Amino acid sequence: MKKRVLSILLAATMVGSMVAGCGSSGGSSGSGDSGENSITVLVESGSPAEALANETAADFEAETGCKVIVDAVAYTGMYDKLSTEIQSGQSAHDVACMDFVWLASFADAIEPLQNADTSDFLPTLEENGTIDGKLLGYPMWTNCKILIYRKDIIPEDQVPKTWDEYKAMAEKVSTDDMYGTTVFGGGFDAVCSFLDFACQAGAEGLIFDKDGNVDITSQPYVDAMDFMLEMANADYSPSDFLATEATESQELFTNGKVAMQLNWSHQYPAAVETLGADKVGCAPMIAGSAGIGATKGPWYQCVMKNSSNKEMALKYVEYMYDHNAEYMDLTLKIAGRTSVYEEAGKEPGNEHTTAVLETLKSPQSQSIPMVPTWAQIQEVLIGMVESCLGGADVNNTLESAQTEIEAIGK
Repeated sequence: MKKRVLSILLAATMVGSMVAGCGSSGGSSGSGDSGENSITVLVESGSPAEALANETAADFEAETGCKVIVDAVAYTGMYDKLSTEIQSGQSAHDVACMDFVWLASFADAIEPLQNADTSDFLPTLEENGTIDGKLLGYPMWTNCKILIYRKDIIPEDQVPKTWDEYKAMAEKVSTDDMYGTTVFGGGFDAVCSFLDFACQAGAEGLIFDKDGNVDITSQPYVDAMDFMLEMANADYSPSDFLATEATESQELFTNGKVAMQLNWSHQYPAAVETLGADKVGCAPMIAGSAGIGATKGPWYQCVMKNSSNKEMALKYVEYMYDHNAEYMDLTLKIAGRTSVYEEAGKEPGNEHTTAVLETLKSPQSQSIPMVPTWAQIQEVLIGMVESCLGGADVNNTLESAQTEIEAIGK
């Protein structure tokens, strides 16, 4: 019997599919200076959004005569900053880069896009950015988990595609020096894994069913948790799974301690850079009884309704969408347009984009609920997953969590 981890620190942030920011760069707190043609753009510090906003600012000004002021704030502070300025009625930012889970909270403060061409949006990104029939922003990027594996250990014709194949391969390649795979048992990544597997097991609508009722006790959710438990308790995965998230799994993989992982797609090019293209391969997400499925983490660039320079703000988000391919030149190598992914996938080192496209095209790939109460719901789910993996009864724990989420509501 594997030793269980008895205690861990719970994540208290709304960490999404991206790398968390590390603090504010001290950007402007107002929407331009008096008498100056400018816009202020809110971005997550340390993110691709900050990098590309800074890289394109001079060219946008040269093209339009409008100065771009970049306000970079840590992820954990962005939501509060937007909430404060919206409640005060002040237009501190003309444009905001938003995690899609915030769109429901800020929908009334966002200027809907009119007649936007959505034909090149990645699969589901038009739907994810639309509330009450109104498209609220242009997609910047999205991310989902894919299979990343050691191709010098796992032959291409044996790359697992299903749950059973994945477990069998993890056991087959496990040695005294290398685990077969990892299990994300801590924080937001544990919740995403649980929901990934629920998608694959046949869940229709995550957390809330198609009728709007809370559902995390039906068979797909039970199967998802049982699958996680089986892998966590197997000898082919590390015993400290409750402290394992995406970063820890990636470290194990790049240090040669794990043969394969189900991790965010941006971890693939990073692994290739560390280990070499001859040792790292990737494939679409694995499939459960209902097929391939994964949760997604899109971000959108939105124009704030109270912007004092709304016309230029709209030009800016269109400009940035036209330059979406430039996100592929940045560290994470993820973007928001189908054509960008298709073109990037032709280049060695970008194979993850093809894996993402196939994963997102699956009908079972779904988004976490876009509700204002997601932060509270997420905390319940974190505790639920960690309790189950820590030894609590699965059915009782799921039922208890469902009752808590019903009390929170939408």
